[in-house]
Amino acid sequence: MAQAMRVIEGVELPPAGTYGFDKAHTTIGFVARHMLSKVRGRFTDFDGEVVIGDTPEDSSVKVTIGAASVATDDERRDGHLRSDDFFQVETYPTLAFESTGVRPTGGSAFELDGNLTIKDVTRPVTLQAEFSGWGPGMNGTPMAVFSAKTTVDRTEWDLTWNVAVETGGLLVGKNVDLEIETELSLKQD
Repeated sequence: MAQAMRVIEGVELPPAGTYGFDKAHTTIGFVARHMLSKVRGRFTDFDGEVVIGDTPEDSSVKVTIGAASVATDDERRDGHLRSDDFFQVETYPTLAFESTGVRPTGGSAFELDGNLTIKDVTRPVTLQAEFSGWGPGMNGTPMAVFSAKTTVDRTEWDLTWNVAVETGGLLVGKNVDLEIETELSLKQD
């Protein structure tokens, strides 16, 4: 399926349309401080769509994430994150992000504004994002690749559990880095 190339402000963009996540090539991850080290985790259950508009400003993102799918490669820690101390997955089974605006910032970079909902608390966030490129996927359908990141204060979403440690300070840092790497495929009618 040949697609017409389009260039906006010197950047070759993917065809406009509604794209779905290629889950095998998408990671919704986070990094949090634990004492002196950093812990990396991810969510393995997610769905949504990205609408790539005729102009970047006409684009939008909507994602729903299964809170119970949190994975840090440590069963005990994952269970604690699912508990009432953190995500309360029995009461709040999903996290969500819905964009409210896209602002090109030069070249292939842009800012993605949106509302992040965790535990029924919705707050605005801005992700620093980058378009990495597009081309035909394995089946010939257009695919596009993006990355995005931001840092949030987890306590703003009622994720406040912590413990003081003997050496001073707290066990878990307040700031959490969110890191998204995604490959999208154009949905066929």
